[in-house]
Amino acid sequence: MKAKSIVALLLAGLMLLSSCSNAADKNSAVTTAAPVDTTPVETEEPKIEPELPDITFDGKDFRFYQYENSDTYPRFDEIWVEDQNGEPINDAVYKRNSVIEEKYKTKITFTTDDYITFMDNVKKYVGASEDVYDVVLPMGHCVAHMYTSNVFYNLHNIEYLDFEKPWWDQNAIESFTLAGYMPFAVSDMLVNDKSETAAIYFNKKLAADYNVGSIYEHVYNNTWTMDKLAELGKMTSEDLNGDSQFNDEDRYGFLAGDEAVTAFLYSAGGRFVSKDGDGYPILSFQSEYNYTAIQYYLETIMYDERLTRNNSFVADAKSTTKMFEEDQGLFLYGQLGTTQDLREMTSDFGIVPVPKYQASQENYASEALVFKGSLIAVPITTQNTEMIGIIVEAMSAESKYTVRPAFYDTVLKDKATRDAESVDMLDIIIDNMVFDVGNYYNLAYFADYFLRITGSVYNSGNKAYPQRTSDIASFYAKYEKQMNKALEDLIETIDEWNEM
Repeated sequence: MKAKSIVALLLAGLMLLSSCSNAADKNSAVTTAAPVDTTPVETEEPKIEPELPDITFDGKDFRFYQYENSDTYPRFDEIWVEDQNGEPINDAVYKRNSVIEEKYKTKITFTTDDYITFMDNVKKYVGASEDVYDVVLPMGHCVAHMYTSNVFYNLHNIEYLDFEKPWWDQNAIESFTLAGYMPFAVSDMLVNDKSETAAIYFNKKLAADYNVGSIYEHVYNNTWTMDKLAELGKMTSEDLNGDSQFNDEDRYGFLAGDEAVTAFLYSAGGRFVSKDGDGYPILSFQSEYNYTAIQYYLETIMYDERLTRNNSFVADAKSTTKMFEEDQGLFLYGQLGTTQDLREMTSDFGIVPVPKYQASQENYASEALVFKGSLIAVPITTQNTEMIGIIVEAMSAESKYTVRPAFYDTVLKDKATRDAESVDMLDIIIDNMVFDVGNYYNLAYFADYFLRITGSVYNSGNKAYPQRTSDIASFYAKYEKQMNKALEDLIETIDEWNEM
């Protein structure tokens, strides 16, 4: 087990104290709750300061523009809040912004639109050469609809953005940089990318009742694999209502929707797209290893109807989250933000990474979902790139010591495990986030079709999506020609970007 930082231990201690508080305090209205102290906790290592000039901006507005995708997402207000309200992330964002506004004499402003309007507006403003927003925050799914319009700066060319600093996600920097061009990035200024990162939940009560042992130890010992998930899950599957059929009234070893298939591709080490020696994207899905790993996941886990419940696109079905909440599953596929949906759960639970395919893999890998998280981008028509570089770098640096710890506290404070291992698990998950450009750019819509390989959408009546299959080689062969053409178009666009 790796050593814990003082921050991690103090967070765990705070969560232990919090779990003993009166239940009525937990249900009090947020508008009357005392503000949370988001002062950075002193650590063994000194706070790293950004290397920025001593400059102010005379009260100039710094303009953010973010997508909305229904009333639910983005899950957290990560850029701007009106006031403190006692919620950790809210108050950390408020404090961070106050620090930045005071130090640099600027005013942070914030506008949102539904994601369709958001995409249309960004392209419209750039097309008209209008300088409307300094930083835009699309969700990953917007990327495929915007990149061909050449609307974004190469972030590597914006002065003062230092991508070697620890507040920048290095996995995102490496993935999004194609032949030197990087239109998107992720830093600790954001939390929704982390909130929508894949994870596996386990029910601690069922784990104890069925004597399945320590799931955490499997993670530490590199024995947390797809095979282990199936083995332990089968120990708890049970026909609770005795009707000799498995349905929403029974208990399963694993509860997961369609979206888990992409997460398990990544956890096995597979990717849709990787890069050649010059940094250009190349197709990498078509390999015997990937075909075998995904076939194993589908046939051993997803398609075993006694082990796994998948209610995607099933009319009037109980959600897998609700089933987990009611002790009807040992394991649940979700995202880190799923803790917010489990606040009413009586049994305690833990969080671990998505399992590996083979124990010999070097790292666990956790998908950053393209449908819900946020990215940092700068419109090409923005004029004051010096200010953008300074403010984004400063906000990202400050967030490492305010917003990121608040996110950990928010994920772990209620029904998540309150032991020290919990912080370890979040570190493992977040430090190994996967940003596959083949998914973000959604070449030939292959990522969308692969996501529905279980046939759930096809069975619901939409025949544009695939029927259920586990023959991955034949499945890919149907799309290979379109994928190669889409890759050629992306490379051409990259070259156009680099010539601008």
